[in-house]
Amino acid sequence: MIQLTAHAQALLKKLHAAYAGQPFEEGKEEQFRPLDLCRAEQRLALSELRQAGFLAALLKMWGEKLYYIPEEHLSTIQSLFFPYAPYFEDSSEVHIYMEEGIGLANELFQALLFVEREGLPITGKGSIHKKNIARLTSKLTLQDKHLRGLSLRYPSSDIYTLPAAVMLDLMLCLGLIKREESAYILCVEVLESWLNLSESVMSDLLFNVAMKRYGSSDPAAQHFRYLIARPEFVVREWFSLTHLLDWMESSGLVMPIQRAGLEASSLAWLECLAGCGWCQVGTDREGGLCFRWIRMKPQLRGFTPRAHPVSASPASFIVQTDFEVLVPPDVPYYVRWCLACCAELLSMDSMWSYRLSREQLELAYDRRMPPDKVISWLDEHTVGGLPQEVRLVLEQWGKDIGRTSFADVLLLSCREEEDADAIAAHPRLQGLLCRLGLAHFSILREHEQYVRKELIAAGLAPPNGVQGREAGILTASPEWYLKKPEHPSGYSLPSADTQQGLMAINSPLLYLQPAPLEPDVPPLMEEESIPSMWFKELHRYHTTTAQKIMEQALNSGIKVRLSIEEEIQEFIPTRIKGNPWRIAGYIMSSKEGEILEERELPAGSWNEMQLIIPRSITIPPSVTATGYVMINETTHKVDQHYT
Repeated sequence: MIQLTAHAQALLKKLHAAYAGQPFEEGKEEQFRPLDLCRAEQRLALSELRQAGFLAALLKMWGEKLYYIPEEHLSTIQSLFFPYAPYFEDSSEVHIYMEEGIGLANELFQALLFVEREGLPITGKGSIHKKNIARLTSKLTLQDKHLRGLSLRYPSSDIYTLPAAVMLDLMLCLGLIKREESAYILCVEVLESWLNLSESVMSDLLFNVAMKRYGSSDPAAQHFRYLIARPEFVVREWFSLTHLLDWMESSGLVMPIQRAGLEASSLAWLECLAGCGWCQVGTDREGGLCFRWIRMKPQLRGFTPRAHPVSASPASFIVQTDFEVLVPPDVPYYVRWCLACCAELLSMDSMWSYRLSREQLELAYDRRMPPDKVISWLDEHTVGGLPQEVRLVLEQWGKDIGRTSFADVLLLSCREEEDADAIAAHPRLQGLLCRLGLAHFSILREHEQYVRKELIAAGLAPPNGVQGREAGILTASPEWYLKKPEHPSGYSLPSADTQQGLMAINSPLLYLQPAPLEPDVPPLMEEESIPSMWFKELHRYHTTTAQKIMEQALNSGIKVRLSIEEEIQEFIPTRIKGNPWRIAGYIMSSKEGEILEERELPAGSWNEMQLIIPRSITIPPSVTATGYVMINETTHKVDQHYT
């Protein structure tokens, strides 16, 4: 549990409202200092937030700092400082104008299938072929209308459609594909881990990535995204966008001048959520915008990479006598992927639909999936086993597949016939070469490296390259299509510094180094150079000395305790005026809620004085913010949804 002082709480609330998770320059926090708080107390509150983990810092080139609130704490802070009671719309009066899509996890599944089957070849200019982008886009239900309001920036925007660009960005930053010299290819091991996740975990991960990469960086827009993700916004209930923005304005999370911009960015975000299958957007009776979460509302999670557990769902589907395969919602994605390798995916509604055909069985054979093993796998995963009539037809199709085949071989040519004779007689090359005429041999491609090594050792080294070979489109087909791995590894989201996406994310959080956390609060003033009497007790001083003490307080940003007309009061000096000498500042009031006004005190207008050095609050380095904070002298436990 982290206990924050009242000053730290007040500062955190104001910084959160003003900046959300966006960085701000060191010194900007001064504008939020209340009149009854001296500069030293403000610095201590800032240091307290740093030690507690609610505030982080980055180092700029010349040592200046940028502060920001870490994203993993934004939802917790917002819920604690800005509690919200939702207003529900009457669903009978809502007209839906944007339905939900099939779900971002399913869109990503389609995109990954496309990469495996057709590939993403790269042109000489470094972009993907336009025809491949067009075909990829045609596979998706995500459309431009869902994304056009997000102002996404990415290279080759004249070639890449918005849906295709988002899919490429997701596959890259999730580590599911990587760029090679001639094409983007699947990262098979990462793909295996991803497909072993449950749909709910996939949805949560994708939502968090979308929150970070596709939402506006404007603080008010960030507040909106975190607000509607809170548990108060329950599934299937309609919420008025106007009512929500009114509350944000009254709570200080958006300024009136920013209202129009926030309404536009909020609508753009809701349309994106609808396209990704998370919500619906509609209008109420008066034409006001409203929205609701549907199906599987994603949860905010920490952004720290960690292993996620594999799905424990049953792996059975239904095969009908008309060769249609129906996949219930709880069937794991690795089974759906394996099924897509031997059947045509028709639809991705709540119950997925595939179709078995001779053509798909032939394509499966091309993917190194023999018909007999495909039939065995289908029978194992079908509820009640394959229908007998379906099995007989599949077996008949399988008999005609693979009766003849082409082999992709290399041609080894010799300049002299005597070299060919020496190679043919080489004891370690027996069975690896097939002689064609006097000076040529055929070699299977998988034996190329071994044969090359033996030729080099025999003094018959061939050139490094292969004549006529071009860089082909590299694709990857997982070899685990026949069964679930016995010990699948959990998926881990790549860390922010290793993520490779398509979108241009211009945030200093990605390229600046973190500033080290100071082990102790730096001294507010050099106490050893100041007479101890100045801060140990109230005392009457000569006018000249009293002026020096006031100047010291002003320079150090601390308070002074004064005795004025036999009353002890605290004073915050703000500036010195001369001719005659006067000190301007604020006298703290004992009356709660009284508005402070700046006053000028001439020399000699107080009797006794004492410097007040604020106490520092040191939090052990091993303690970090974990979802608990002290608010208004009480402790509130935060729902694990936010931790």
